[in-house]
Amino acid sequence: MMANINQLAVKAALGASILFGLSAGAAMAGTVTTTSVSLPNGSTTINIVDTNQPSIDGGGSNIITGTIGLQTTTLGSLSTYCVDLFDYINVGNNAYTFNNNALAAGQTYRNGTVNGTWTQNQVNLITALLTNGSIQTQNTVNTAAMQLAIWDIEYDTAAANGTYNLTSTSDGFYFTSTGGTNSSATLAQAQTYLNNVTSGTWVSDASHSVQYLMSNPSGTQNLIYLQTNASAVPEPSTVAVMGLGLIGLWAVRRRKLI
Repeated sequence: MMANINQLAVKAALGASILFGLSAGAAMAGTVTTTSVSLPNGSTTINIVDTNQPSIDGGGSNIITGTIGLQTTTLGSLSTYCVDLFDYINVGNNAYTFNNNALAAGQTYRNGTVNGTWTQNQVNLITALLTNGSIQTQNTVNTAAMQLAIWDIEYDTAAANGTYNLTSTSDGFYFTSTGGTNSSATLAQAQTYLNNVTSGTWVSDASHSVQYLMSNPSGTQNLIYLQTNASAVPEPSTVAVMGLGLIGLWAVRRRKLI
């Protein structure tokens, strides 16, 4: 997370692949190294109250929220979101190294002085969030709201009916507005996103999954990003065959017109 402009816990959106880029591919394990970190959609600030883990920097006041853009040496440009309220990542030309794996139940994340464990329900909800969030307008409020919704699913406690309330003080983890630009609007939009996924209005699909970037060595924020699965993208050979077929049809059509 972040406390000031020199220690930004920045959060990021999503890099879409284009037909001939075919960069989506299968979710892959491996190492990812960054060359720069940015806030591609701007950011807003919110307050976080966590009475269970007061080690959130600065007591959780004026936390910057938004998407984190990573330029990497192996995967190109990635738009990511923070899943670590207890470590930093800095904007600018910085080299960070992460272990890259599919987000799955049973993996751990930092929760203050202890580790939390991702549940299957959290993985499902966050995958649905990112899948549907990626097709929303990528502006400051929408992407900052996506970040808050992710944090709430990760660190908050769901009600008995499976819903989440960003601003409820009942379980000791909640968000409040800083009064700054877009802060209240971000809170309202984040609650809408949470309602969408817990009601089933937003669901995931087989063509998307979420990748988990775990800092290596530890000490930098852990991040997640949306992955387009190989099944949703034509194989290069398929694209080539389709292209040859179209050329053949064009040639036949041209002969008929001469």
